[in-house]
Amino acid sequence: MVALAALLACGSVLVWAATKGPDAGGYTATDELVYSFVDISGSSGGSSLLAGTDDGTAVLTLPFLVRFYGQPYSLACVSTNGALYLVTSAGECSGFEGDFANTDLTAAPVPNDRPAILPLWSDLTFQVSGAGSVLYQTLGAAPNRRFVVQWNDAYPQGSANPVTFQVVLTEGTSAILFQYQTVDLGAGNPAHHGAQATIGIRKAGGMTTKQQLQWSYSVPVIHNHTALLFSMLDATPPAITAVATPALLWPPNGKPVSVTVRGTISDTSRVASARFTVTDEYGLVQPAGPITVAANGTYSVTLSLVADRNGNDLDGRKYTIIIVATDEGGHEGSATTTVTVPHDKGK
Repeated sequence: MVALAALLACGSVLVWAATKGPDAGGYTATDELVYSFVDISGSSGGSSLLAGTDDGTAVLTLPFLVRFYGQPYSLACVSTNGALYLVTSAGECSGFEGDFANTDLTAAPVPNDRPAILPLWSDLTFQVSGAGSVLYQTLGAAPNRRFVVQWNDAYPQGSANPVTFQVVLTEGTSAILFQYQTVDLGAGNPAHHGAQATIGIRKAGGMTTKQQLQWSYSVPVIHNHTALLFSMLDATPPAITAVATPALLWPPNGKPVSVTVRGTISDTSRVASARFTVTDEYGLVQPAGPITVAANGTYSVTLSLVADRNGNDLDGRKYTIIIVATDEGGHEGSATTTVTVPHDKGK
């Protein structure tokens, strides 16, 4: 951890701004950001789950695809115990009832070894007088929506005071924001400042792949009105390969020919979009369009090119196919491949 001594305007308390990571999946974490809690309780319109529940879970349908360690998810399983698990089916939101016992992520996985977002994973309950519930709400309009999950007045076991905190997911990015409204519970409280919690993120199999980033485990390091941001570290453009088949069109009979371009697109973070364009020296309008990239980074796109050339052009005709991809950080990479219609079969 790289620590930056930053005396913040919080009375006379010295608070250390810090950054951790990147992990093997490219995520970094920092607390050097402005706290901006998005309170969705009361009349703000948040929907309620798990009120009156202890060690409970519920399925949430995400309003947009969430990219987590490069994988897309449309469902999440929220736990009363300060955890949000990303799942591929509603049936996977089971077997978490024992997740009240948080672990050191470097020593043991979460229950069922699921991908997990852990803002304050601890033994929390809504089954006491004065407790609230888990709230969730989608804010904004596509393509810039935010999805907020808020643990509102959750009680650490044995605590006379509750905690309130939230996770904010942002459409089109891999950023994960943790915000803590109330975690100062008093010096005599064993859950004070997150002292009984695990805070971090992890991919399935994270102990082996090192695709996990733990901010803290059972140490009092968080405070009221603070935030943590987990985001993908990426300063390079996507790497792209491209091969066209066939690469030579013959005979030059003026007929359209299907040409398939295949290759790979890879990046440290998520590839947000990909497209192809075609140019040739004749300046005619050529096909262009989006490319769908598979989860393993491969792509295949078929387009139509005309097998024709000017007979007076001794070099024949050359189509240049350009593949362009942009990652979620706005970095753009490109690759080209060519298809020719020769002047004659000898060329």
